[in-house]
Amino acid sequence: MNKFLRLFFCALLLITACTNVEVLEELDTSNTKTIVFVHGAWGGAWDYQVMEKLLEDKGHKVYRPTLTGQGQRSHLLNPSINLDTHIMDILNVIKYEELDDFILVGHSYGGMVISGVADKIPEKIRHIVYMDAFLPLDGENALSLFPKETQEFFIQHAKDKGDGHSLPPFWEGWEKTKDVTHPFNTFLQAISLKNELRKTIPASYVLTIDEGAEEDMFSPSAQRAKQAGWNYYEWITEHNTQRSMPVEYADLLDSLE
Repeated sequence: MNKFLRLFFCALLLITACTNVEVLEELDTSNTKTIVFVHGAWGGAWDYQVMEKLLEDKGHKVYRPTLTGQGQRSHLLNPSINLDTHIMDILNVIKYEELDDFILVGHSYGGMVISGVADKIPEKIRHIVYMDAFLPLDGENALSLFPKETQEFFIQHAKDKGDGHSLPPFWEGWEKTKDVTHPFNTFLQAISLKNELRKTIPASYVLTIDEGAEEDMFSPSAQRAKQAGWNYYEWITEHNTQRSMPVEYADLLDSLE
């Protein structure tokens, strides 16, 4: 290659590089959000792969940790796992990933976990979202938020099938799914909520309800959110919104300030 051609290609590469830098600088990153999902009981982070893809396509960063004893970490199931364990799971993700100004989302039992996280680090949370989730008060445990007959069934099922320390799945067809046994002590430990600053976090609640129904198990938690003046949504869909309405779910998170 002669000297002229070498100079030509060097100049071309330089122009291309400068153009790429200018394009990157022009990209709007003002709406980029960091979103942390906390899954529900018997579940795992695997259930949020679609949500992650949808939100990353919108330019957001997604974290979807799996709680100890659940999902791909089900081999760690043991009687010592309690609510504090799961709260620490999420706090450690936040600490070691150096997260700040993020949206924290909890589904179902995950509402217990995000409540505990919000009590510890309210200053780091940009917005907190309860997706058909328990919204506990100080001193409540998850078991007490289930209907009375469900509480009694869980206690007996844990004794009969889980040595009193774990709660295996019990619904028809679960063997063909990725659902796993849940550590029962996470339902029994009362939550401690002492930090009043958690109440200053912008918050949203989504209640999912069957068509034609007037209320369901999470309606009392939804009522607490409404009384607190939170953003409130009611969707006609199944409990696992990450499966039934992922696009709408992602759009909602994308819209939050």
